[in-house]
Amino acid sequence: MSKVIPVPKGTNSLPDADAYASLKDSMGRPRTQSLFVEMKHDKYPAPFTLKPYDHRGRMSMYRKYMEIGDPTEYSQAIGLLGSWEHWKTLCAAEWFKPYVEKWRDELTTKFESDRYREMAEVAETCKGTPQGVQATKWLAERYSKVEKPKRGRPSKAEKKAALKESLEEDELTAEEAQRIGLA
Repeated sequence: MSKVIPVPKGTNSLPDADAYASLKDSMGRPRTQSLFVEMKHDKYPAPFTLKPYDHRGRMSMYRKYMEIGDPTEYSQAIGLLGSWEHWKTLCAAEWFKPYVEKWRDELTTKFESDRYREMAEVAETCKGTPQGVQATKWLAERYSKVEKPKRGRPSKAEKKAALKESLEEDELTAEEAQRIGLA
């Protein structure tokens, strides 16, 4: 009888701890490149693809990553590889970094899009109420293209630039006055 490991929502149930054993090499080390069909390895079958869709019977790690949608990536680590350490090892691989960075960026954008839709719905359905006003204000502040004026004291760099500009202007005025005979 095989036990079912509890896996995060959106992942396939894997039969038991032995299912994750195939994700390690013959010495028990976490596999990285050999996990993917694109990185052919004769000794180890590849359970995943780097493509955005399942390919040749291999699960798209990207698709599952996005379906799970955990910004901490813990659920993806456990659901896909069976351990946080294995996920960290994979993410540390130089060849994999561009993929996971792109996935992280897309997941962040997806969350932002979800928040936008939620707030737009609140603004529309609660028009005229304090909730609706706050939602509208949030949307305006977050998505308005109008540049807000700077507040507070000018920085040292701004002061220095203004002083330099003023000195250059005074120098040009003095040169002009001398040229036309006023000085």
